[in-house]
Amino acid sequence: MSIVTVPESALDYKTITTTDALESFCEQARSAGWFAIDSEFVRQRTYYARLGLLQAHAAGRTVIIDPLAESLDLAPIWHLIAHPEITAVLHAGGEDIELFYNQSGHAPTDLFDTQIAAGFCQLGTSLGYAKLVETLCGGVELDKSLSRTDWLRRPLAEKELDYAAADASYLSAMYPYLYQLCEQRQVLDIVKAESRLQVAKRTQSIPTDLLYLYVGNTWQLNAQQLGVLQDLAAWRLYKAKDRDMPLGFLFKDGILLDLARRQPVTEKQLFAIDGLPPLTRKYSGSEITSVIKQAQQRSQQELPKPLQRLDDMQNYKAAVKTIKAAIQQVAEQLDVDPVLIASRKQINDFLNFHWQFSSRQQQRLPQPDLKQGWRWNYLEAELTPLI
Repeated sequence: MSIVTVPESALDYKTITTTDALESFCEQARSAGWFAIDSEFVRQRTYYARLGLLQAHAAGRTVIIDPLAESLDLAPIWHLIAHPEITAVLHAGGEDIELFYNQSGHAPTDLFDTQIAAGFCQLGTSLGYAKLVETLCGGVELDKSLSRTDWLRRPLAEKELDYAAADASYLSAMYPYLYQLCEQRQVLDIVKAESRLQVAKRTQSIPTDLLYLYVGNTWQLNAQQLGVLQDLAAWRLYKAKDRDMPLGFLFKDGILLDLARRQPVTEKQLFAIDGLPPLTRKYSGSEITSVIKQAQQRSQQELPKPLQRLDDMQNYKAAVKTIKAAIQQVAEQLDVDPVLIASRKQINDFLNFHWQFSSRQQQRLPQPDLKQGWRWNYLEAELTPLI
């Protein structure tokens, strides 16, 4: 049985390759007050995703926007996305948000994420787009075999364009139903707030000298090794952005930790680091050893404070028990899966932030999820004593 019906007209689409045509569509979206949007991109070998297509729907009209068209300026769609009074509808929009922001400096201001809405409406936690369409649209099965298409290739095949357009068409059909369901369950404000939080997290930046705090297992390092890790983590981000390549192509976090622990200062010593990519060793080896040597010269006063293993800290188990009990209570009140209130990672992030980060570091870093917005409103009384 179909809960949501997709009009045949919504499955028809037009391709936009000129600025005038794009502005006309954006004007329709502004009049409607909302629009659905999705993107196709390629990011296998680059730091920043490369935009291949934008597909959108507004006022009964589905379009595919070709960002590679020479006569097209994307400014109208970027301004539409950031319009504070026009709702942008996305599904699991984290990567899309990041893409929009890196491409234009703009991000959604009024966002409705249908994956978040589905979770708070008991349709499924972290529900994939195809599964949500199947659930709401009477068993419709979207063909996801084309998801790995090279979206930068031109011309794209008709079946590839059909595939892309369908995402916007079905998204627009599901939005009114999900919006109404959120209102009925009295979770609309939370869904909107959680959607805004995803925007904030995808557009914020961590100071480069504090990136090391987000590397796993740093409790294994002493202060001197932690200083090397701090400098290498900052260098890796700079290098990845400069070369436009994924962080992991230089080296993954496990290798970063090993470099900080063993501190190779010659090319021969670099060969002893298992898992260090040969190309990184060949083209960046001298820079890596130089960063390590400089870090080794730092005075004791300049070094970061060693971190503890969170599980071994006094009162950790009791604190987790307290937080979980509070989470369960809120989940029952909202009638949702407790994981939507907070995951184990979000609990640990909260405790790490308040138990291990200095007050100066806390001032320079984003607040943990449990300390923000609707979560803090529900959990403040239980969490405040743990700070």
